[in-house]
Amino acid sequence: MSDSERFVLGYDIGGTKVAVCVADSTGKILADDRLASGAISAYETVLPDMIALGKRLVGEAGLQMSDIKACGVCAPGPLDLVGGRIMKSPNLEWDAVPIRDDLSQGLGAPTFLDNDANAGVLAEWFFGSAKGLKDVIYLTMSTGVGGGVVTGGHLMQGTTGIAAELGHVILDVNGPICGCGMLGCLEAYCGGRNVALRVQAALRDRPDHALLKLPGVDGKIENVNYQVLREGYKREIPLAIEMWEEACMRLAQGIGIYMVTFNPELIVLGTLAFYSGDLLMEPVQRYLPRFAWPEFRNACRLGITALGHKIGELAGISVALYGLYEAGEWELPSAD
Repeated sequence: MSDSERFVLGYDIGGTKVAVCVADSTGKILADDRLASGAISAYETVLPDMIALGKRLVGEAGLQMSDIKACGVCAPGPLDLVGGRIMKSPNLEWDAVPIRDDLSQGLGAPTFLDNDANAGVLAEWFFGSAKGLKDVIYLTMSTGVGGGVVTGGHLMQGTTGIAAELGHVILDVNGPICGCGMLGCLEAYCGGRNVALRVQAALRDRPDHALLKLPGVDGKIENVNYQVLREGYKREIPLAIEMWEEACMRLAQGIGIYMVTFNPELIVLGTLAFYSGDLLMEPVQRYLPRFAWPEFRNACRLGITALGHKIGELAGISVALYGLYEAGEWELPSAD
């Protein structure tokens, strides 16, 4: 059987939606749809809909369930990877639900579960800028900062399956509080939500500040977000320059730690870098020599996701394909 004849089913679970797709092992999406309910709805209600939608999409792709070699599930943490469960998360309804085994039984296919950051590094490794490499790091860089690490051609998962929480490396023990409860995490400095909150705090009692006059802000502090800071940086507003440079310096600090610790061939930055481009990458590269020796920097390329918004739709199927890869039932795609 050729790679193109291997078919997998992927689920990408969020709070308010479940995206489902059928694909072949080249990453070609054959059918896809989504449920307009996710982990904020009762598991007992969502699970049957997930199974039914998966089966329907397999049919729409012109396949039988027997053609599906594996199913992959991508979900936000915390996860119990050993038990195949999605654990309780703030603002979500599900609590220790055995989704891996329930889907496997309902679909009749081997099912694999992993978190969204690990799924992201797998997608980049299989289909994106990391094809053909063996040592890769991916940073999700969106509302928060997650991490996935491939080392020696295998996904790093750790003793309990929660390795590579790279957004929660402590950069300053006296730094700002992070949503995780720790002080000075990389996510506290570089995550989209935390950056927005810090800019908003800096604008309190400054109703005439130039950032509040940017399009779409309408003078309201609550409308100030990461994108507003980026626009202010482009317009050379002093406060925006100061805060953008700090965020980039802290990101470089984290990247330097990862370079020295893992000695990767490539570090891929996700969503915020995808939309910011050189506005983010140039200052990060400028600060990086403070935090990593030339030997590490010269061995590692720093890049932006090649998949962009497609990384989400490839997440679940990448988890499925990694399960097949580890079982010796699928070979990695070669670099172009």
